Amino acid sequence: MSDYMNLWLNYRATEDFFMEHLKLVEDKPFEVHFAYNNFIKLYSMHLIQPDAAEKLVAVCMKDIELFPTFKVAWHERNPTYGILPSIPSFKTLVMFYENKNRFYEAIDICNAALEYELTDGTKGGYSGRLARLERKLERQLKES
Repeated sequence: MSDYMNLWLNYRATEDFFMEHLKLVEDKPFEVHFAYNNFIKLYSMHLIQPDAAEKLVAVCMKDIELFPTFKVAWHERNPTYGILPSIPSFKTLVMFYENKNRFYEAIDICNAALEYELTDGTKGGYSGRLARLERKLERQLKES
């Protein structure tokens, strides 16, 4: 197995490595976003760890808060490229909340993604996701 793959499998070592990298770029929104993406991938891979779910939510929220600044930095670096890269923090957090039946939170994140005109890579996009979440919330409220 490659050293790269071993790094990803070692939760604490990878987290420490990413923390050190984050310190180096903490004043650069462009780089911070991509650093957060690494944390999102790490915590998603290791949800069995007792602290991973809490950290996943926290880093997704930080990236969502960073998004307006990142968007400006992205366009400054890529003035002729009109498309934004994937922003996994929105989709990851919506799916996380949905899986926990926390539909209000999932709906809030969906609405934020829609306000930013983001896509999630699915046919229905965030508007389809939002409609599905609203139906699930309705069922949940009827059952309680």
